[in-house]
Amino acid sequence: MKQELFLAKTFAGFENLLLHELLKLGAKNAIALNRSVQFEGEYNLLYKTNYYSRFALRVLWKVKNFRFESNKSYYEEIFDFAAEKYLSRSGTFAVSCTEAESIFKTPLFAALLTKDAICDRFRDKYGERPDVDKENPEVQFHVHIHKNSATLYLDSSGDSLHKRGYKVSNHPASINEVTAAAMVALSGWDGQCDLIDPMCGGGTILIEAAMQALNIPAGYYREKFGFFKWLNFDKYLWKKLTGESMINDDIPIDFYGYDCHPRFLGMAKANVEKARLEDFILLHKRDMRTVKPVRTPSLLIFNPPYGERLETEDNNAFYKEIGDALKQNFSQCKAFLISSDVDALKHVGLKTCFKQNMFNGPLECKYYGYDLFSGKFSPANKPQHGNHKIDGEKNG
Repeated sequence: MKQELFLAKTFAGFENLLLHELLKLGAKNAIALNRSVQFEGEYNLLYKTNYYSRFALRVLWKVKNFRFESNKSYYEEIFDFAAEKYLSRSGTFAVSCTEAESIFKTPLFAALLTKDAICDRFRDKYGERPDVDKENPEVQFHVHIHKNSATLYLDSSGDSLHKRGYKVSNHPASINEVTAAAMVALSGWDGQCDLIDPMCGGGTILIEAAMQALNIPAGYYREKFGFFKWLNFDKYLWKKLTGESMINDDIPIDFYGYDCHPRFLGMAKANVEKARLEDFILLHKRDMRTVKPVRTPSLLIFNPPYGERLETEDNNAFYKEIGDALKQNFSQCKAFLISSDVDALKHVGLKTCFKQNMFNGPLECKYYGYDLFSGKFSPANKPQHGNHKIDGEKNG
């Protein structure tokens, strides 16, 4: 079978997570790049990556690569591309472009030239042309231009893959789903102990963790992907691929979510019910400072307020209370938290066992891990958890 070239986009810092995931899905010659992973595989891997990947934001398929010396030669190369294989004459499309050090003054001009070449090809062949729809195109083209070289991609995902399809209610300071999935993976959690989110908000971290433990594909709840509207969409291949997923129906652990705000807890409840995970994720109204594990050891992963979209009276004092609660109530457990407030993180007052920079949407954050124990630290009382390493992990 012919090997195709793909490019999966992700957030900075998650490239190695994505690379390892793609290799497990069957990718060949995978290379981690800046905020992306390039890989090869048969065409069905395009569908598979969109459906299964927890760490990809979108998946691009390389359909043409060429060199050009002028506007005219660029236009001719795009004109020669058989866009009618994917786009109908009455369909809609859009073009995005990234450009560096080329003859084009702006990426916008290159995108317009690409659009003109595609439309002119349809006019020549059929006497009519598809329409441009920037909001909801049936086919999304992307062109990457560097110097005199251009690569034309088809964007197979449509909406960003972080939009899993289970959110019916959005928390004002919601964690991005891809970031939440990465937080769970980077914690080293192996699904062998309870997982707690003591500030669960809309429940994203709990849902992503439960999906991993139950082997629910990341795209399981999504109703559409970009490639659904391509003329060459193979619905039988798609049905076969999605039918192969092996979802667990029972696991020996629980997921506990707590929040002191009834409105936020209601959001979490709505999202958990949409994901049909209410048998696994147990939600309770409680202040984080009074939460204790049902079983020990347990793993805590949470996203406290940063002061960006949810205000606290004194972030430094609040984070000190978080540290005190972790130490007093969660001995023999492990905790991970994400925050963009670096100064407040210093007031947690606990020794970190893990540090990594990561993004929550546009916010640059720190992701810290803590081994929790009573008394002074010694190797004998260090909590025991799944501890598989991920390339790119940093300890401190």
